Order: sequence, then C-alpha cells, then structure tokens
Amino acid sequence: MKFLLVVLIISSILGCKDIGQKRVDTNLTPEENQTMCIERIFEKDSVLGEIRNHASEKVSLSQSIINYTKELESLDYSNCPEKFVSSFHEHIEAWKMVTKVTDDYPSLRGELHDIFSELEKSKDSTQFKSLVKQVWDTWNLVEENAM
Repeated sequence: MKFLLVVLIISSILGCKDIGQKRVDTNLTPEENQTMCIERIFEKDSVLGEIRNHASEKVSLSQSIINYTKELESLDYSNCPEKFVSSFHEHIEAWKMVTKVTDDYPSLRGELHDIFSELEKSKDSTQFKSLVKQVWDTWNLVEENAM
C-alpha cells in the first residue's frame, strides 16, 4: 500500500512538473497573470506539502523540511504580486526555523503531524510550539496577500 502511495505521489509530481514554471498569457491582463501565478504556487505547495508530510516516515523531519523548502524556493514567482512573494518567502523561512528543534530529533519517524504531536510534548515543546505558530502566522499572511 505504501509503495502504491509513493508511486501515486511521484506520478503526480511528474504530471505537474511545470506547475511552478512561468506561464504568461499575453491575452490576459497583468492581474490575471498574477492570479494564475498564485494559483500555480498554491497547487505546487499542496503537492509538495503532501510529500513533506509523508517523507518523514523514511527520513528525518528536518530533512523533509529542507527538501520541501528547497523545492518551494526553486519555484518561479516572477508573475506573482510582490507582497505575495515576500510573504511566501517569510513562510519558507519560518519552516526552516522549525529545524532548530527537529534537528535534535533525527530518529523520529512518522507522518509529519504525528511527529508534531510528539514534539509538542517534548522538553522543547515551548520553543517548538512558538516556531509552528510562526509557520501558521506566515501562512495567514500568504493567504491575505493572495487576494
């Protein structure tokens, strides 16, 4: 079953390999092109987030986060509104900061949310909860700046 899930995820990635790539339709207004850019970024983030959530079943959570943030950084944001791009990069940085705690737990394995539940009860729970709050706070800014 896990193999099938991995195959499905990889197929989705390959099928969506150009989601993050620049697409400009000269028949559209700049605002419409910005909307398309935002939609592509959200679509790619959704796919990458699903991969991140399950990658920690095989590799450390820190490595999952590193892989996720590198992929997000490699997307083409050139047609997105400046405020959206800025807030999305803040969100990426917030994710990177989570590794300050997760680096201390390299052997934890499982789905991301299950590991988060464990870390919320760890000796580093206060710091971890604060870092996760930053992830959510920056995501809220991303959503606000997508409108």
